[in-house]
Amino acid sequence: MKKPSFATMIIFVAVATVVVLIASAVWRNNAPSDYDEVAQCITDNGGKVKVAYWCSACAAQEEMFGSAWRLIDKTECSSPGSHDFDLCPEISGTPTWEMADGTTFSGAFPVADLAETFGCTEFLP
Repeated sequence: MKKPSFATMIIFVAVATVVVLIASAVWRNNAPSDYDEVAQCITDNGGKVKVAYWCSACAAQEEMFGSAWRLIDKTECSSPGSHDFDLCPEISGTPTWEMADGTTFSGAFPVADLAETFGCTEFLP
């Protein structure tokens, strides 16, 4: 049996590394979070958030929720290449949270504060 060449081994290691990196990224983004139940409760209680892809406060809010952010009902308010809220003209900043009754408030808030606002404190870790 012929021994694999050095180039073949390098290619195999490179492909295996890419597969592992992709798998870990997918797992990390879909792994259960301490805030899954809180996020689902916020959504179930009519909570929504308007965001912009370029918004640093939105990124901070996403970071606070971790992978549970996927469970929050979100609306993107900026067109690709735009740095305004052209898709949501009714807002002046993001993130803008909306309650089921239509009340809105803007800013990135600790998950515990949002849980209290949306009646979801029983799901806090």
